[in-house]
Amino acid sequence: MKTLRKLAALVLAGVLCVSAFAGCGINPEETAATLGEQEVSLGLVNFMCKYQKAAMDDLYVAYFGTEVWDTDMTGSGSTLQENLVDSVVSSLHDLYTLKAHMGDYEVKLSDEDEKKIKDAAEAFMTSNSAEAIEEFGATEELVTEMLTLYTIQQYMYEAIIADTDREVDDEDANMRGYSYIAIDLEGKTVDGEYTEYTEEQVDELKENVNKMAEALTGGSKLEDVAKEYDFEVETGAYSTKEDDETIDEELLKAMKDLEEGETSALIEGDDDMLYFARIDADTDEDATEEKREEIIAEREAELYDDVMTGWQEEDGWTVNEDVIAKIDFHHIFTQDDGSTETESESETASTTETETESATESETGTDR
Repeated sequence: MKTLRKLAALVLAGVLCVSAFAGCGINPEETAATLGEQEVSLGLVNFMCKYQKAAMDDLYVAYFGTEVWDTDMTGSGSTLQENLVDSVVSSLHDLYTLKAHMGDYEVKLSDEDEKKIKDAAEAFMTSNSAEAIEEFGATEELVTEMLTLYTIQQYMYEAIIADTDREVDDEDANMRGYSYIAIDLEGKTVDGEYTEYTEEQVDELKENVNKMAEALTGGSKLEDVAKEYDFEVETGAYSTKEDDETIDEELLKAMKDLEEGETSALIEGDDDMLYFARIDADTDEDATEEKREEIIAEREAELYDDVMTGWQEEDGWTVNEDVIAKIDFHHIFTQDDGSTETESESETASTTETETESATESETGTDR
C-alpha cells in the first residue's frame, strides 16, 4: 500500500493509501487542451483528477462499491469518472482564462506569493513516497502550476467582483420574522422515526386543534398553546419582495395579511398540514441583513459569470478528447487515520499543511 499526504487546502485528510500500484501509465507531456498559445498538459489534468478522486473514494466506494467510477450515477449517459474529468477540464478552462486576463485587472503575484507556492510544492513532494507520487503523476512543477492557478483565481475573482453594485434598497432586503406551529394530520416524527396516526388519533388531534384555535382567539400565547398540546414553535423569516417557494403557499398567504404581533386563525395548508402563525417583526433585522448580503453575493456571482462568459465565448479553447481519454481511475484510494505514523512523520505532515494552506486558500468558494 502506497501513501500520499494531502495538500491542506484540498479536501483530503490524513494519509492516503492506494489499492494497487501500477504507475500513472500516461505521457504527461502530451497536450490535453489549448487556449491560444497556452498548452495544458495531460500530466496536470491527470494529477488534478486523481487528487479530487482520492478525496471522494472512501465515501463513494463505501456506498456504491469499487466499480463506482465506471457507473452512470445520474442517468446522463456518462460515468462518474467522465463527469469528474469533464469538471476538471472545465475548471482548467476557467483557471487559464483568468491567467490570460490578469493584465485586464493589473493582477500580479508577489514575490511572497511565489515563495509560499514554491515552499508548499517542495514540502508536498518531499513528504510523500516516490511510489505514491508516481501513482498520482505528481511533479513539483505540476503542483506549483496548480497552486499558482488557484492563487491567480482568488486574486482575479476579488478584482472582478470589486465592481459589484453593493447598494441594496431596504424594501428589496426586508424580511418579516414569524413564529408558527406546524401540525401534520398524517403522523408524527419521534426520535427520528415517522409514525402514521390511527383514525382515532387523527380525530383526537382535530379536536385538540379546535381547542388550540379557541385558546389563541381568546388571547393565549402561541408558545403556551404549543406547550399544552405538545407541539414545537418554530421560527422563520420571509421576504416581503419575493415569494418563498420553501414556505407552504397557504401559510405564506395568511402571514401576508397579518399585522406585526398578530396571530392567525387556523391555516389549512398542503398535504394535510395545518398551521398557526404569528408575525413577530415587520423587519427581522438579522434576517434582513442576511438577505442583503445574499443579494450582493448573487450580484457578485452574476458579474463574475458575465465577465467569464464574455472572455470565453470565442476564445478558441480546444480539448483533445483522445488524450483526455487516457486518464484511468482503476485504483481506489482510502484514508488512513495515521495512527502508525512516527513522531517525525507527523511533524512533517503538520509542516506541509501549514505551508500549503496559505498558498491554496483560493481553491474553495470561487468556482463557477
